[in-house]
Amino acid sequence: MRRKCLFALGLAVLVLAPVTAADKDKDDGKLDPAKLIGTWTYVSGEEDGKKKTADDLKGGTVEITKETITLKSADATYVIKYTLDTKKTPAHISLEITKGPQGEGSKAEGIIELKGDELKLCYPPMGGDAPKEFSAKEGSKLHLFVLKPKKK
Repeated sequence: MRRKCLFALGLAVLVLAPVTAADKDKDDGKLDPAKLIGTWTYVSGEEDGKKKTADDLKGGTVEITKETITLKSADATYVIKYTLDTKKTPAHISLEITKGPQGEGSKAEGIIELKGDELKLCYPPMGGDAPKEFSAKEGSKLHLFVLKPKKK
């Protein structure tokens, strides 16, 4: 009798384990900060309604650690300290330039979203409230960038 109970319990664990694992993999819509860490490349960019050209974005990289975002281009390197508020939807990001050729100490509030391997970041570079949507229409004074993981 005891062996039958143990067998039934073991079988139940085997049957239910995949369901539990699948539930854990479901995207609950919340940003997982650990998935941001790595090197990203630009897919597109827009600043106050003006689309960035492929040449503008070419060669630029974004390196994200737990605490900083480093923007590298042929012209300059910026280091930006950031914090996330993942309780909000979309997640909010607070940015502060700590190193760069200009703007040290400048702060901005933005929104950030990761869907699949596409990372979106929208913010007012001159400060102000975080945007409500991922858009940088003319007159908004917002920047919007779309990034993908850098291919190795």
